[in-house]
Amino acid sequence: MNIKEVFNIVDEVVLPKGNVRPGFTSYHVYLTLNECAKTPLGRKTLSNILGIGEGSVRTLVRRLYNVGLIAVDPVAGVLLTEKGFEVLELLKNNVLMVGSFDFSDIELCRDCRISVVLLKNGVKLVEEVGGVLYVRDLIVKKGGVGGLILYYIEGSFKLPDSYGLYEITNQEFWKNMLSSFKVVDGDCILASICRRGDMNCLMYVVEAALDVLRGALR
Repeated sequence: MNIKEVFNIVDEVVLPKGNVRPGFTSYHVYLTLNECAKTPLGRKTLSNILGIGEGSVRTLVRRLYNVGLIAVDPVAGVLLTEKGFEVLELLKNNVLMVGSFDFSDIELCRDCRISVVLLKNGVKLVEEVGGVLYVRDLIVKKGGVGGLILYYIEGSFKLPDSYGLYEITNQEFWKNMLSSFKVVDGDCILASICRRGDMNCLMYVVEAALDVLRGALR
């Protein structure tokens, strides 16, 4: 299996039926696989984790089952199949969910939430789909108040814009945040900047990152 085949599977899961769009997105598919890989989960727990209603979770679980990514144990709950683990691994090889962080006052923003993903080989991917401004606008289109892109080049994070690359002063802030992840030259950070407490902030940037990856594969 390759990442193109993964997107075909994910698209099948989130496809509208008739004129009805499901109450979940590619992000919810990724998050479901990620959480159920740790331990089997019941629908109610999944509803709380995903932030969507139990009706939408039932539909999501049924569709994931139909494409062979999960099994449902009547006692334990939803668990991944071998195919599910393979799809998750391919997603994580490309887009890593770092997490969401609330801040009262930092250089980037005041009273805000920042949600971060690490996009592997992201420098190349961002340039292929239209550049930094396009991706920043994409994050905002998904729901973020703002977007931030940082390139990792020659061992440090750099801020790209229309005129070039600029070394950022708060290197340790980002390196500490990503200390449990392997970051190599050519990777990039995508971050959505949201109002403090916006529980969907991570969804915005994950959706944007998946769209960047999908667009670069076309």
